[in-house]
Amino acid sequence: MPRQVLISPSYSLIHKGSFFILLKEGYKHFLLAQGIDDFEDYLRKNGRPSSRLMGRTPHLSVSLGDGEKMVVRRYSHGGLLGVLTGSLYLFGSRAFQELALTEEIRSSGISTVQPIGAVQQAIFPFFYRAYLLSVEIPHARDLPSYFQGMASHPAAETLVERRGMVRRLGRLVQQFHQAGFYHRDLQLKNILIAPDSLFLIDFDRSYRKNVLTPRDKIDNLLRLNRSAEKWKRAGLAITRTDRWRFFLAYSGGDQGLRKALKKALRTYTIRLFLHRWIWTLQKWIKKQPNSKHQIPNNNQNFNDPS
Repeated sequence: MPRQVLISPSYSLIHKGSFFILLKEGYKHFLLAQGIDDFEDYLRKNGRPSSRLMGRTPHLSVSLGDGEKMVVRRYSHGGLLGVLTGSLYLFGSRAFQELALTEEIRSSGISTVQPIGAVQQAIFPFFYRAYLLSVEIPHARDLPSYFQGMASHPAAETLVERRGMVRRLGRLVQQFHQAGFYHRDLQLKNILIAPDSLFLIDFDRSYRKNVLTPRDKIDNLLRLNRSAEKWKRAGLAITRTDRWRFFLAYSGGDQGLRKALKKALRTYTIRLFLHRWIWTLQKWIKKQPNSKHQIPNNNQNFNDPS
């Protein structure tokens, strides 16, 4: 049984075999009629690789009818830990916790996905696999895909659109932090862009405090900056101007925060140097013939560094 998590009463828990399935009331009856309580068989019959969204492993897309789709995201470890453990987790209930936090983020007026369920599968004593179910955002692309598209259309109006998007992103992250939320994996692939909308996603191990300290905020921003640096090294056209435009929009008129950000970026050089060595090692591992991280993505023509 997953560890107790405070969940909205609009969700119901179904237990069948090794699976604990939490479903939102508005979708529960439809999903149960589709056979989601036999989860593995349900995915085999209904799941299709998403044509737009991909994390460390491909997300699955399931039709909900009337043009609506559900995204099934399986949790998996990143970095060197992922090579050893893949999608197995020890103790806890990560999907249920993320679902509860995502609902809290939505209720704070911050743009994110609409969760509709979470699944936890007991593997053997103390280990489990986890999945998060959410409504697919129509026509959404992650930020690396967006920047790639911008690079292939370098018209003046495209540049204006890009600048506006970067500023809006700065204000969205500012709103997120002002509400007390800390994102444990604030990176480019966890930002989605749909027509006229921006979304923050993937709040695994994220949390909320009464007030984030300046150090909390700067740590989160440096994580995002590191992601931008990693994608730039993979060939994505991200400029220093893009990053500063984001930071200026984020900090607004807070001169103290701007000074703290500048200082943090200056002292970040050594840490970034260490990360570059780690990225090189990860890239070497992915190139090995039997690496399970060799997942083709035909939607991208540059190296995915995630």
